[in-house]
Formats: sequence, C-alpha cells, structure tokens
Amino acid sequence: MGGSVNLFGEPLPKKTLESAAISSSTCELFIVVGSSLVVYPAAYMPIYAKAAEARLAIINMVETPCDEEADLVISGQAGVVMKQLMQVIRYVRGE
Repeated sequence: MGGSVNLFGEPLPKKTLESAAISSSTCELFIVVGSSLVVYPAAYMPIYAKAAEARLAIINMVETPCDEEADLVISGQAGVVMKQLMQVIRYVRGE
C-alpha cells in the first residue's frame, strides 16, 4: 500500500477527498482530534457527518467553528486527552 505526503497549502488528491466525503456522509460517529477546522476542504467533513445525522465529538485545545453543532467537545491537548480516553476504554473493557 503506497502513501503520500501533502504539505500545508497543497491540495489533497481528488480520490482522497471523495473517499473522505463519502465516509463522513455515512458514518455514525465522527471524531475530530486536534484540528482547528479552518482549513478547507477537509473542514467540511464534520459538516457532512452532522448533515447525515452522525454524532460529532471534538477534542481540541481551542474552539472550532463546529463546536456548537458538536454532541461532545473536550478541551485539551489531543495527546493527553486521547491517552486518558484509552485508559477509560481499557478499564471499561476490563483490560
């Protein structure tokens, strides 16, 4: 499986955007981790998800344009919050 790198300001490949839009429009839960949601077209993805009635969770240090539409907003550093979240999941699963 090949990968690619996109530098800031470069457009995303068309297939990548199409796949992301389809996934966003058909998911049940969309989680944003560490994004300000101000760089488009990627910032449209949580909007597509909410339009399809998915739940939206945002984990970020600063407010985003989608915070008001989100079902859950956790303010904090992505790495710290995700580590704590994984600990809770492991606890609930009995690991």
